[in-house]
Amino acid sequence: MILHEINTLHQSRSDTFRLYPIGDIHLGAAACDVDALRAVIDAVRADSSAYWVGMGDYAECINLQDKRFDLKSVDVKYLPRLDDIANACFEDLAAYFEPIKEKCLGLLVGNHEETLRLRHSQDVHGALCLRLGLKNLGYDSLIRWRFKRGNRADSPSSHLTIFASHGTIAGRRDGAKLNRIEDLHRNFDADIYLVGHGHSQIVGRSVQLSVPDSGELKLKERLRLSLMCGTFRKSYEEGTRDYSEKSHFSPPVIGCPVITVKPWSDPRERFQVQV
Repeated sequence: MILHEINTLHQSRSDTFRLYPIGDIHLGAAACDVDALRAVIDAVRADSSAYWVGMGDYAECINLQDKRFDLKSVDVKYLPRLDDIANACFEDLAAYFEPIKEKCLGLLVGNHEETLRLRHSQDVHGALCLRLGLKNLGYDSLIRWRFKRGNRADSPSSHLTIFASHGTIAGRRDGAKLNRIEDLHRNFDADIYLVGHGHSQIVGRSVQLSVPDSGELKLKERLRLSLMCGTFRKSYEEGTRDYSEKSHFSPPVIGCPVITVKPWSDPRERFQVQV
């Protein structure tokens, strides 16, 4: 578990911010939609109020020694470097992320990178974090994101808490995935829960009620979001014989959700999600 804090200075109560959870890219797979990834990166780069967090599984990371390796599922671009395919992919990922690295909250590690580290002593995720100067968020992270209006010591501030994990949640039905994401509410206190791995774009909303610690007794509302953050890897690609095709996985919606954050709004208006 990695704890991390982000401080964002801004001027007005009406300011809004957008968060892009980008992950499950699986670069190196023939089924990776690189054009869709570039479009999201361009959107983050063009938006002065945009931030992003890396959700893991940035590359396929299945090498020649891996029992899952299938030559027909490899992007032809990487065929000349089959003996070093993970490094080849992460070199390209570093170039893709370079223009938006200053907007990044940090990078989670995915199970594909973690398998490569454990089986082959190759920490491509850690190397990417060092190369770009980004926070290594590990597999699970609690992030406190603080918004401060002005730069004086007594300037008002607001904050939200994000639980982010590449996760292990998968399955055939989105309802089952959402149930497991919402189970995380019992273990981690957060406003936004971000989970990868399952390749679906899912949004759940719930409201938690409480009373103030002191003063007038009245109900307080707290809106909480539960998200599975999508993928850039297609399940079916013409001319391949992919494991997702053999398993008859459902075709995913390519891309990632975009969360609009209004730090100073009423609880019901604080977050909006576009999928």
